[in-house]
Amino acid sequence: MAEAAAAQIEILDVFVEDGVAPEIPTEISHVQLWRVQSGVLSNVGSVVTSQGVAAIASIPAQTEVSADYDFVVELAAVGDPGNAGNIVRSAAAAGAQAILFGPNSVDPWNPKTLRASAGALFRVPLAEAGSAHLQLQGGRRFGADPHRGVRCDAVDLTGPVVLVVGNEAHGLDAQAASGIQSWLSVPMAPKVESLNVATATAILCYEVARQRRAAGR
Repeated sequence: MAEAAAAQIEILDVFVEDGVAPEIPTEISHVQLWRVQSGVLSNVGSVVTSQGVAAIASIPAQTEVSADYDFVVELAAVGDPGNAGNIVRSAAAAGAQAILFGPNSVDPWNPKTLRASAGALFRVPLAEAGSAHLQLQGGRRFGADPHRGVRCDAVDLTGPVVLVVGNEAHGLDAQAASGIQSWLSVPMAPKVESLNVATATAILCYEVARQRRAAGR
């Protein structure tokens, strides 16, 4: 709730169970607070054990991605909400300017995605990827694949980058792959098949950030 308030997300109502004394951020001190019986939020919420506080908020409008951005992460049919939330968290921490949720990807505001992002969904612009492949000014679209492409630490990622990551089981589908200009892989020990998509994306995002720090960007 504090993350949402700090990001100026519109919070409409706050629900607090009896016996809980929450810290209400000053930004939302004017919001209606409702007291409910102990155990109610565990029954109506999506978590097994509630902290005794819940809020209703307006979903922010999706943004238009500027062609002047230089680092965007695109999810192509990433269906697992936990993976998606962790991808958003890693991308935001590595400095991505926007996250695109492509067709057949999980709803970014799925409760599990929101929890896994640890508030990052409030800090980085979200957008929907249309049928046209996003191109950044002077940049390239890189697809992540464990079995082909250049090692991520052996390719220049200091220019504008769209990093496209795919489905947990099948990788990038034909539609997503058709717009890829270069392929990236994460170096792994022999006999290791692949990495979880969220883990692989975190490594790739931090390689982008590492190269840019080394280049003084």
